[in-house]
Amino acid sequence: MTNESFRDEKEFESIKKVSVSLKVALIAITAALYTALGYIFQPISFLELQFRVAELIVGMCIIFPYEGLFGNVLGVFFVNLTSPLGAIDLISCIVNIPALYCIIIFRNRKFLKYLGGVLYSIIISIYVATILYVSFGLPIWLNLLYVFISEVILATLGIFLFDIIKGRFNLDYY
Repeated sequence: MTNESFRDEKEFESIKKVSVSLKVALIAITAALYTALGYIFQPISFLELQFRVAELIVGMCIIFPYEGLFGNVLGVFFVNLTSPLGAIDLISCIVNIPALYCIIIFRNRKFLKYLGGVLYSIIISIYVATILYVSFGLPIWLNLLYVFISEVILATLGIFLFDIIKGRFNLDYY
């Protein structure tokens, strides 16, 4: 092995480590943003008439797809630790994975990225309405509508905002 190739391998390993560090930092930042917004707006973040402002952070998946996904899932976990529904609301972390993946699938498509936000909203709304029905006997269709309206507003607004950030700073991560 020559000194030249050894140096290249060392540089490659260094870049790889920085990359892992950057990914962990992005996950932590996403989770922290979601958690902070969830706690700040906690009074309006739960039950049937929820308007969880933290849902704006799902737009992070437009710029950093998998870091945004993992960060959002962690953020949901931490926010839902204080849920009035109790431990059953922690299941939503699992539900968020396929829902967020809908945003990731369409993230690089002009207007279809908003379809990802709508699909995300549908999945989350079905879950929340079902859990509210099971936990409190609240009407499932009415809650589906309430939650869907707030989710569509917040998810698409989050996608819009992070898409602007992506364009402004020329962020093409993947």
